[in-house]
Amino acid sequence: MSLFSRIEEACASLIERAFARTFPSDLEPAHIARKLVATMEAKASHEGRTIVAPGTYTVRVSAEDFARLAAHRQYLEQEWAALIAEVARRVSIAFDEPPDVMLVEDPAVVTGAVEIDTAFTETPAAKHYRLRIVKGLPPEGIYPLDRTVAIGRSTTNDVVLTDPRVSRRHARIETSSGEPILVDLDSTNGTFVNGKRVTEPLHLSAGNVMTLGNTTLAIEEE
Repeated sequence: MSLFSRIEEACASLIERAFARTFPSDLEPAHIARKLVATMEAKASHEGRTIVAPGTYTVRVSAEDFARLAAHRQYLEQEWAALIAEVARRVSIAFDEPPDVMLVEDPAVVTGAVEIDTAFTETPAAKHYRLRIVKGLPPEGIYPLDRTVAIGRSTTNDVVLTDPRVSRRHARIETSSGEPILVDLDSTNGTFVNGKRVTEPLHLSAGNVMTLGNTTLAIEEE
C-alpha cells in the first residue's frame, strides 16, 4: 500500500470522529483537516531512512470564514494538531517538533477557500565562547571554551596565571551542551563573577566578568 493510501485510510475515521459535530461555516473543519493531512504528506521529506514532516501549520482563511470559526478556534487548532500527529504516527512520519496548528484570518483568501503554510523548526546556531584575560598575566590571553578548561598558577593548567593570589588549582570551566559552567576548586581567595563569590557551579554567559585574585577575565561570545 502506498504512503498516500495509508494516509487516506488513517485519515478517514479520525476526521469523522473529531469533526462529527456541526460547525456554522460553509468551510467545514473536516475539509481543512483533509487539506492539512495532504499538506503534511506533500511537505514531508526523507532524512536518511526517516520521513520527516514540518511541525508548524498556519491555516489561512477569509475574514468571513474566520468569523464563523473563531468561537471554536482553540478546539479546532487542538483537534487538527492531534489529527496530524495521529495520522503521522500510523504511517511512520516523524516531526521536527510536535505539530502545531494556528488558524488565522487572511483578507487575500476568498470565502470557502483555505491556504496552508508550513515551516520546519530552525535549529539555533550553536554558540561558541572564549575566555579573555582583561587584567593580569599573560596580558590579553584568549582561550576557547570548547572543552573543560582548568585555571590556576600551576603549569599543568590550561590557563596559567602568574598571580600570587591565585591558587595552584583555582577553578575550572566545564562545557555542558555548549554552555560554559564555572566551578571553584576550593581556592584560597575565592572566585568571583560580577563581584559575587562563586560557591557552587555557575552557568556563565557572554559579558560575565570573573575575578581570581588580582586577575580579571571576561567571558565572550565568538
